[in-house]
Amino acid sequence: MIRAIAFSFLVGLFVACSSGKINDQLADSLALADSLRLADSIALANAKPIVYKDTALDNTARFIAGLPQLDSNKYSALEKDKYWTDFKTSMNTNWDKMVSQRLKPMDDWQSKTLSPLIKDSLILFYPFSGPDFLHAETFYPQAPEYVMAALEPIIEIPALETVTVLKRDMFLDSLGKSLRDLFGKSYFITNHMMKDFRSIKGVLPIFYFFIERTGNEMISQKFIGLDPAGKEVEIPYRDFKKFDTRGVKIVFRNIETQEVKTLYYFSTDISNDGLKKRPEFVSFVSARKPYNTFVKSASYLMHHPDFTKIRDVLLSQSVSIFQDDTGILFKDIKKTKAWNAHFYGEYVKPVSDFPWLEKQPDLDSAFKVSKEPLPFSLGYHWSSQKQHYMLMVKK
Repeated sequence: MIRAIAFSFLVGLFVACSSGKINDQLADSLALADSLRLADSIALANAKPIVYKDTALDNTARFIAGLPQLDSNKYSALEKDKYWTDFKTSMNTNWDKMVSQRLKPMDDWQSKTLSPLIKDSLILFYPFSGPDFLHAETFYPQAPEYVMAALEPIIEIPALETVTVLKRDMFLDSLGKSLRDLFGKSYFITNHMMKDFRSIKGVLPIFYFFIERTGNEMISQKFIGLDPAGKEVEIPYRDFKKFDTRGVKIVFRNIETQEVKTLYYFSTDISNDGLKKRPEFVSFVSARKPYNTFVKSASYLMHHPDFTKIRDVLLSQSVSIFQDDTGILFKDIKKTKAWNAHFYGEYVKPVSDFPWLEKQPDLDSAFKVSKEPLPFSLGYHWSSQKQHYMLMVKK
């Protein structure tokens, strides 16, 4: 009897121990499953969405940029034509010279001086920009989005593979000429651009050129208009002129980092009268505040009473303003008492193209008190290289 009871006890103990192991194993399995589900959830949350590339668009952009195709396509045969090989050689020479003499010093200065003083991951607003994506991207390489605005027109690019050899030759020749001022002087001259745009058809070829040459690839392009609330509306090009505020939205990707960014360019008048007629543009920009602002070679327009509205928008919504003296008057910045100022380079009288202008007394005094070196030339004083810039950071 005692043996039977002992046997029963041992059996019960074995079952209990086995059950405990099973429960432990089950708990471990459930914990592992929970961990895997959590890891999957985190990975899913952090996963970047798949971005599909418009290969035909990128092929066109590479052809326009004077860069060889990445695969065999309809432009491959055209690369053998003399006009394209001559264009490629010329662009490579000009580009390499500009990189070594201007862009490399700018890039070094940006990383050591500009970037530590600002939050460079914000959106960049670049008014009076023309199609100058090059310097926007060089000074603000971390910006996820670039918003640019100027008067130069947006015109759909013709199907270059279907036009005559003569027209393609004329197109690339005009593009090369339109880039001459930026290569040599660092800014576009409006009168030259308007003449050259008759052949290259607006700003898009220049945007393509610089997006591709700065190590990016084209992902997509959309023509857009702004509704009364400042929201973008995709529109076919044939309906482009139905909107008062018209623009182009280009999505591009850095080939090395795979980072996807967006460029908006609006062909619009941002004078007081222009913004009064198009308040939706201010709404579009305001929806992106706070942002960094860049102003370069802006023809001193914000010195004029006809441009006070855009000046006030910049002063109220920007967290930093990087500009030369062609931007906002220093006295208008100073009187707000909202900015810490940093000065770089040598401040001299405006160039002879603006004979009615003198040096700004407040700005001249500020440069005499405190300034730091500027290791590159960028702006109207390209011939003397007596350039200056100022960085205003909101307190």
